[in-house]
Amino acid sequence: MKTIHLIIILLVLFAFAALGNLYLTNHELLNRELLLPGDTKAKIWWVILGIFALGFLLNLVWTAGIETYRALKGLGASAATRAGQKLETRLREVRELMAHGQFTKARTQLGQILEDWPDNLGANFLRGEVLMKLGEGPEAIQHFEAMRSKFPALVEVRYQLADALVAGRRGDEALEILRKLAHDHPKLALRALRRLRAIHADAGRWEEALEAHKKLAGAFPAELNQAERAQGVALVFQVGLLKVDSDQFKEATQVFQQVIKEDPQFGPAYLSLGRCMILQDQEAQGLELWLEGFRATGEGAFLQEVEDYFIQSGRPEEGLALLRRVSASSEHATTAKFFLGKMHYRLEMLEEALDLFQEVRSQVVYSPILFFFMAKIHARRGRLEPALNEYRQLLRNLGILKMRYECAVCGHRSQEYGDRCESCSSWNSVHFLFKESELPEFPLRPESGSWILGA
Repeated sequence: MKTIHLIIILLVLFAFAALGNLYLTNHELLNRELLLPGDTKAKIWWVILGIFALGFLLNLVWTAGIETYRALKGLGASAATRAGQKLETRLREVRELMAHGQFTKARTQLGQILEDWPDNLGANFLRGEVLMKLGEGPEAIQHFEAMRSKFPALVEVRYQLADALVAGRRGDEALEILRKLAHDHPKLALRALRRLRAIHADAGRWEEALEAHKKLAGAFPAELNQAERAQGVALVFQVGLLKVDSDQFKEATQVFQQVIKEDPQFGPAYLSLGRCMILQDQEAQGLELWLEGFRATGEGAFLQEVEDYFIQSGRPEEGLALLRRVSASSEHATTAKFFLGKMHYRLEMLEEALDLFQEVRSQVVYSPILFFFMAKIHARRGRLEPALNEYRQLLRNLGILKMRYECAVCGHRSQEYGDRCESCSSWNSVHFLFKESELPEFPLRPESGSWILGA
């Protein structure tokens, strides 16, 4: 026998002994009678025993009730757990169908699920997504509108409804929902403001897009990444172009100056600001802005702009003189010499152009257009062998003579065959391209620009 069992038995015996001693020492008192209600008499020890029995019975009834309640609750919880597991399994099957593009089957299964669990949020959101994937825009909108009525406090439903409205070309209604979201939940308005900005930008409403961006930057400065900040600068630039279209050149000038101040590498702002200055009869300032843009970015588009401007103005000699100064002093001398040579070529000054192209040639690794110009000059001078050599170099630069293989799944191209695509990892999807259908195109810029013709 264990010690603990022995101790318990001794305690029980001690309790009985104490009770027995208590009864024996108080025998006369316990046998006295008490007068109870209704003129009923009972001995004291019977009353004590009855009270004890009643307390024991009440405790027994209470304990049985509690245990019964817990048992029933446990059964309900088990049933709910089983139902929840069943629902999760069925939703997982729906997601798998969607992942494999079987949206029609997913729609059918979701319909059955929602018959059993009409208020399940996951199933409702999935049904809206499936409807969108199937191109059922109006039905998706109706579905999300019904969800909004059923779950008015759920913000995500309104976001999904806005997306469905945008897809259904009801952008004004989507904008209204997003504006209300931003107004009602200012601390949670990051997504709403981003979507407002995107919708306005896609529609070319640059001023509205910029306004949404300013609100976004003001309310959530820490949330904006570098790409978004750059997008803000671009939106300011687009507003400047709107002012140019309205002939508000002074206002546009201020906008483009703001863009350059915020991003000194934003080349289009230099180009547009230079045009604004010229259209306001400030040619020297406009030309200097183009050269400043070239110095800041090394972008050849500025020198192309200079070339076009002087040729259109009937003053090619001044353009050549300006490009000579730039090529002699710029840190981007190779690019400047190329555009100077191209202007010579355009003006039929072929030998001068060839000298410059040959000087540039030693500094570049890849430039098909350079070899094209050199080949054309040799051909026009009757030097066929040098022309053929330049054409060969042009073909090598373009890589046209290399073997090409393309993945039938993702379209990735490579120069070598592989049993598996490097990009998407698909097996047996790489095939030889016997006929090239897409060649790099480098169209020459037309000799007139619409912006200056309108001046």
